[in-house]
Amino acid sequence: AIPSGTLSCHGLEQLWEEAGGSSGHAFMAAEIAMAESSGRQFATGPVGERGYWQINTNHGSLSTYDPLGNAKAAVIISANGTNWHPWTTFTSGAYRGRC
Repeated sequence: AIPSGTLSCHGLEQLWEEAGGSSGHAFMAAEIAMAESSGRQFATGPVGERGYWQINTNHGSLSTYDPLGNAKAAVIISANGTNWHPWTTFTSGAYRGRC
């Protein structure tokens, strides 16, 4: 089953990997998601960002509350965990220590 609802760091790591994300980047992906949404599936940001990884609506259909779709969007936008610069929680350092 695909993890959904409010997730722990472990659940976010599992979801990242289910979406095809690199296991080597799963921990960082979970830290980013915790900083962005506190692990809440239906989190909505101030300009409409959606889901665990707070995907901005300028990404079109990638911006979704669907758990697997949201994780796949994060995999795509982060180049499979190699570029977290699109997330302000990364550039500000707010992700540190979330998991």
